Amino acid sequence: MVRTAEFEDDTFIQASLELISLGGPGATTMAAIAKCAGAPTGSIYHRFPSRNALLGTVWHQALDSLTMATTPALLQGDSQGAVTALLDWAESHPKEARLILLYEESDLIDGPLPEEIHKAIAARHRDLGTGLTALLAHKKKTLSAANLALANFAIFDGPIAAMKPLLRAKKAAMPLNTCRAAALACARTTLDLLE
Repeated sequence: MVRTAEFEDDTFIQASLELISLGGPGATTMAAIAKCAGAPTGSIYHRFPSRNALLGTVWHQALDSLTMATTPALLQGDSQGAVTALLDWAESHPKEARLILLYEESDLIDGPLPEEIHKAIAARHRDLGTGLTALLAHKKKTLSAANLALANFAIFDGPIAAMKPLLRAKKAAMPLNTCRAAALACARTTLDLLE
């Protein structure tokens, strides 16, 4: 008789997101993930071969969601729309936002990833790079390392820095509208520096 799996991949992905949101990457031991999911630790290994595979999947899904939210505006050359999409995404996906916007991939994953997950994450980074390149083309700016760095800062790094007080706090340190205004102002000011 075939035994059906009691726990789905998403059970462990959501448990991981919850733990990262509450305690950071260090809180995501396999035992803690299993406890949060209400599952035996062995159940995780029926779904994911390692902690890195599970957390790599968590990272990829969050990055994929962020990419899908921001790249349409980037591809149209709409910088304000891209930043607004980032802010809206962070507001509607708070756990994923805390993961992607407060941590680096290396904070979560401390070893090799399964090839499929590694390729999927690399593809999302390429999509974001394509979006930034399209933004520069729409603005009739040179495709240079300096301009790409400025565009990345304008759309992602600067607005993320403006949102960190909100993302880190259990209680909002700054009102949401203030964070949004700061993020949009940072983007506008930085884009004015493009050569």
